[in-house]
Amino acid sequence: MSLPYEHPRWHRVMGEALHPGGEALSRRLIRLCNFPPKAKVLDAGCGAGATVGLLIEEGFDAVGLDKSYDLLSKAKQKGPAIHGDLRSMPFEDGSFDGAICECVLSQQKELSPALSELARVLKNGGILGVTDIFSLNRSYDSQGWDGSCANGARSALELHEAFTIHGFGVFFFEAYPRLLRKCTAQLVWAGIIEAPIKICCSLSYGLWLCRKLGDEGSLKERYEIEGAEKAAG
Repeated sequence: MSLPYEHPRWHRVMGEALHPGGEALSRRLIRLCNFPPKAKVLDAGCGAGATVGLLIEEGFDAVGLDKSYDLLSKAKQKGPAIHGDLRSMPFEDGSFDGAICECVLSQQKELSPALSELARVLKNGGILGVTDIFSLNRSYDSQGWDGSCANGARSALELHEAFTIHGFGVFFFEAYPRLLRKCTAQLVWAGIIEAPIKICCSLSYGLWLCRKLGDEGSLKERYEIEGAEKAAG
């Protein structure tokens, strides 16, 4: 069964970014990540390469990774992009200063393989920037896995716990429920998806910034993360 973003009208409705918030949210994510100048950055699940292009525009040494050959053909027009799976990435340990992952984790049946790989390819102290759909409560019923974003939504708490388990410290989070509602309305209007009224009341869209803490994570790093969390909360 094809996924919603493979619908022939998806790109016309959503643009090149393929996710709620589009280019504007991608630019905000890059800005908040505050990667060092000329940092080597991975766009994990790069799709058509919109964010790869933005990263290169900002002066970063960016490379995209995606499993869709059709989308990669477009991504390569924006910058370097290779075929691969987030669960087994063709990069050496500690290859990147930072990574971007937009609307991709919700498409993973299990979070652990992808997050383990992201942690592996990032240098200690590297920043992982994520935007994705999430459920507003832990008891959200996905009604069976079909690979779609809505059915792959986890709660914000579950995502936070998953990041922590895999060696990441979450130091920033913000939600954009209006962006998800706007995106959903556009897709319904275009006839790409059916109106998911019940689901929309249970979901939102979020942005996370995480820092890879290393094998153990220094006390200084952990105090910084905890202080940032308290300030944000």
